[in-house]
Amino acid sequence: MILNSIQPALVVVALAAAVVVVYFLARRRAGAAPAPVSTASTAAPAPAPAPAQATEAAAKPPRIVPSSPELPKIAYDEDADVEPTLLGRVEEKRTTYSPPTQKIVYDDDAADDEPTHSGAMILVTATAQTDKGNRRKRNEDSLLAREDHGIFVVADGMGGYRGGEIASQLAVTTIERAFSTKSFDGPEHDTIPPRASELARAIQMANEAIFQKASGDKQLEGMGTTICAARFSANKQRVYIGHVGDSRVYRLRSGKLRQMTSDHTMQELGVKGDGAAHLSRAVGVWPVVPIDIVLGKPQPGDVYLLCSDGLSKMVRDAQIEELLRASATPEVAAESLVKAANDHGGKDNITVIVVRVDDPAKSDRPRVAA
Repeated sequence: MILNSIQPALVVVALAAAVVVVYFLARRRAGAAPAPVSTASTAAPAPAPAPAQATEAAAKPPRIVPSSPELPKIAYDEDADVEPTLLGRVEEKRTTYSPPTQKIVYDDDAADDEPTHSGAMILVTATAQTDKGNRRKRNEDSLLAREDHGIFVVADGMGGYRGGEIASQLAVTTIERAFSTKSFDGPEHDTIPPRASELARAIQMANEAIFQKASGDKQLEGMGTTICAARFSANKQRVYIGHVGDSRVYRLRSGKLRQMTSDHTMQELGVKGDGAAHLSRAVGVWPVVPIDIVLGKPQPGDVYLLCSDGLSKMVRDAQIEELLRASATPEVAAESLVKAANDHGGKDNITVIVVRVDDPAKSDRPRVAA
């Protein structure tokens, strides 16, 4: 009786065990952990399953990322083989001008340029003198006297804070350098003789030098200078005069004095009153300056006078003529003219250059071609 009651229970337990075995085999094939099984015959519960992420991490092998090779380090500040990036410099080309000129034929036979002769047809002797006068604190005039080049220049500067002094000095040094190096900016003029064109271009070079200097310094803004320049060509028997402003060139011939240049003042433009004496043009004030070119034919016995307005405003033309006629040499004439200007007040700087023209056949001086 007892045996008959136990036999069915054993059958049930065997079936339950078979079911559990089948379940575990199925889970293992699926890669999952065994799930808890609860039956009527078990007294203790099955262990709790692991979390899903942990289960997947345990199931999948870890991914191994190969390490990158170490890159070389470049010390740009210390590596001499590495050139820095630089910005190239483009040199700005300087613009040169051929200045406008007004051709003035003073002597009829000077209209056509003379062929260059093998020997000198005239000789020139010159003396230059400058003085600050009685009223001015400093001398803003400058001069150039080069007998070897036959070039003579008077410059009367203007402008505050020593601007006039700087402008006139810069003018004469620029002109002297142009003739010493035989280097003249800009194309040659086709309306005036070549030597006159060189003089005009040298004055324009001075104009540019002053203009550029003033443009770079506020204290020198507006500075400028007058120019009267005479270039004598001994082998052509010509004088070429370049003129800007109110400095003057005179000539004494056969005892008679004549002014060869015309003042560039506001009066010539019709202005009257206090502003009439103001300059209508000057060197260095604008990028390009118009230049008067006077053509003359020197004769032995002529005396040429280049002067600033410190002389012409203090001494009348009649007295200038008298002093030149009475002077035996250019040196005596220069001293007499400066003294006369100071005796009449000396209100401005005074600069004079006296040039005497001689016959080379009657002179013992060496002949210099120009």
